[in-house]
Amino acid sequence: MTDHDLTEATDPTESTDEALRAAWWGHLQTVRWFGGKGSPGTISRLTPLDFYTPEGVLPALRSEIATIDYDDGRTEYYHLLAAYHAPGEGPGEPLGEADISGLGRADVHDATEDEASVVEFVRVLDENPRAAMDWRRHLAPDEVAGARVWRGEQSNTTIVVGAGLFKLFRRVEPGPNLDAEVLTALDGTSAATPALWGRLTGPWPSGQTTDLGMVIERVPDVTDGWELASAACAAGEDFTERAEELGRALRRVHRELADAFGTTTRPGDEIAATMIRRLDAAAAVAGVLDPHVADLRRGFAALEGQQVATQRVHGDFHLGQTLAGPHGWTIIDFEGEPAKTAAERREPDSVWRDVAGMMRSFDYARSAHSDPSSDAAKNWAEASRRAFCSGYCGPKDFRGDLLSAYEVDKAVYEVVYELRNRPTWVSIPMRAILEQTQRAAGSPESKEIKE
Repeated sequence: MTDHDLTEATDPTESTDEALRAAWWGHLQTVRWFGGKGSPGTISRLTPLDFYTPEGVLPALRSEIATIDYDDGRTEYYHLLAAYHAPGEGPGEPLGEADISGLGRADVHDATEDEASVVEFVRVLDENPRAAMDWRRHLAPDEVAGARVWRGEQSNTTIVVGAGLFKLFRRVEPGPNLDAEVLTALDGTSAATPALWGRLTGPWPSGQTTDLGMVIERVPDVTDGWELASAACAAGEDFTERAEELGRALRRVHRELADAFGTTTRPGDEIAATMIRRLDAAAAVAGVLDPHVADLRRGFAALEGQQVATQRVHGDFHLGQTLAGPHGWTIIDFEGEPAKTAAERREPDSVWRDVAGMMRSFDYARSAHSDPSSDAAKNWAEASRRAFCSGYCGPKDFRGDLLSAYEVDKAVYEVVYELRNRPTWVSIPMRAILEQTQRAAGSPESKEIKE
């Protein structure tokens, strides 16, 4: 198969159907993977790609790219998987009805909401040469038949296919997806990342090729790192041994990424200026940050005047991006922070961004305790943080100045994310913001790993 078998279709009715675009926009407000909830906007265009299924036959499946124009001037692109059924014959209530070129009048559904459509999608990708799917390992028939959507919280859609996971990318940008790019570069040689089995690509926009999804190995007998740490905190169980092991796993992956993509340096003043811009932008949409902006700005001063070693990093590292198994930790999801552009996420950054992400994640896990403000909860988080840093670098290589700045930057990002997606959780990053500003106001411990 080639990367050009999946062609962009010309379907002006579908692309300009205002009612259907409005229906998809309403549907996006209900799905976990859509990052624009709470931001006024509209779908200005639906760009259909060629059908995965045979021409002129219902039901049918195809990928579409939704162009999202927000009222604040931003534009984002989301990958939709659409299923078309004869009117009244689809599963449940359709999103809408439209005249589809080559099919006629059809009901439109989100294919990932229907088990039969999910199985058919996986089957045609595994068997159909029309699909631009570059396979390194094909699926067994029973794996295809048992395909099902994993319903956990995430920013993409994951389909479980036997010993593999089909990750359907949702927010897309022209070019390669960072997660697929990293796993391709590591080429299955890393003991701490899953192997890549296949990539689904499409020529969007015209003249370019963009990743729409990928299939990776499903690591057996693992537990989600977030669930494991949260349960440990809630039960008052020590997590330091696992945290230290996780720190070592991240260090190995950082070395592998440096070997695969190289290293460089960036002026600390440039990094600090970027963090300040993000802080100002966040405060403009999250008023709860306003009283703390001046103190938070001072938290970035430690970067000034330095040359900071940078490389490709994970970019959105937290407990939910880790899996604990009998043979150690596996690190997944190398796409970076969803709110950043692909260009921003691909830029070399300090490894301390990933370390800071895990520091913040232990603070989130602390909230699983019956009393997150208690000494017991604080001590659990602090012990886990220290153990992770010990595993990652040991005392000689520790850079508390860089870590502190990156922790502030991450907490600011979290405030905006939670306000848009989980408003009841915003108190967690705000707790970190308050503690940071209290330290900046007079504590000499701002460079320590403290709660």
